Amino acid sequence: MKPLATLIVFLGIARSLSAAEPNNDRFAALSNQYQYPVAIAVGIKLEQSQILPTGYKLVWQDEFDCDKLDTNKWSVRVGPRRENHIVAEAVSVKEGVLTITTFTENGKHNTGYLWTKSKYEACYGYYEARIRFNSTSGEWGAFWLNSPTMGKMIGDPAKAGVEIDIVEHRVRDGKGVDIANSYPMTVHWDGYAKGVHKQISSMSHTAPLQGEWHTYGLLWTPDRYRFYLDGVEQWTTTKAVSQRSEYILLCCEIVTHEIENIAWAGKIPEGGYGSRDASKTKMEVDYVRVYQQP
Repeated sequence: MKPLATLIVFLGIARSLSAAEPNNDRFAALSNQYQYPVAIAVGIKLEQSQILPTGYKLVWQDEFDCDKLDTNKWSVRVGPRRENHIVAEAVSVKEGVLTITTFTENGKHNTGYLWTKSKYEACYGYYEARIRFNSTSGEWGAFWLNSPTMGKMIGDPAKAGVEIDIVEHRVRDGKGVDIANSYPMTVHWDGYAKGVHKQISSMSHTAPLQGEWHTYGLLWTPDRYRFYLDGVEQWTTTKAVSQRSEYILLCCEIVTHEIENIAWAGKIPEGGYGSRDASKTKMEVDYVRVYQQP
């Protein structure tokens, strides 16, 4: 059984924990900032429906309970991208967990990239994934949404759609600073070309993320986006709200400033990430769920 969210309120502090790891203090926030009803008690377990807006129902999910990827829901991209090769071998499902492994073989850096494009696309709703990142310098993992027509109609993100980065996890920035316990939430629109691309972003500075299970969520409504960590709102924006259906992506990527003239995820380690069997650079996903109003 997948873990349910456990909410604890103590001395005005709301802490969101995983029921599977009850002693792991995930996150603290003032209780009056919590957006959903909470019980003033210790160890109160709330069903998923109690931390969702009224009327929202589960409409799509992957619990990764099979022994292989459900290709009726996901497609795996393959081929070169930035400084990595996207390969099907990087994606595996075992014991209820999807794993994307970043590894180096024969001098090439390999990783995984999957999406629901043309298989499941939706407009609005609450999107949530439970993820554990074990990231390494030069690489990052992400859970995000994108539109098939992103950038096709410059100046009209509502019609064209946008890229919504629910979480992008890195351990280093381009200056080598440790940011393993922070992550950006970002909305991109008007395509990716220099001079027309636009974006708005906010950083979440939280309790330990690297190597820890957390839920990352997005509530997308007709007038705004709300981003969540373990059920606690991190950021809200009304900019560039998409009004069209978008698909879900789970991926890891590798990039350094030498290729794209940017400094973002730090340097690739000398010698790379190790073989597929030896690599410890992984993004693990317990589930992905989508809730919508009828």
